[in-house]
Amino acid sequence: MENLILTIPSQDLEIIETLATRMGWTARSKRSIVQKFIDSCPQKPMATDDEIAAEVNAVRYWK
Repeated sequence: MENLILTIPSQDLEIIETLATRMGWTARSKRSIVQKFIDSCPQKPMATDDEIAAEVNAVRYWK
């Protein structure tokens, strides 16, 4: 399979999606890819702001 990036008018997107479905292809927009990433992120942060700041300072100013 090859990856292809098309820039098309928004009103033509439905035509491309229909064609892709009929041909057995996968069609994804940048928006859907970003949304998939956001949905996969944890809802609760794994570290507090203070823990992140402490880690950044430890790495940045370590001597």
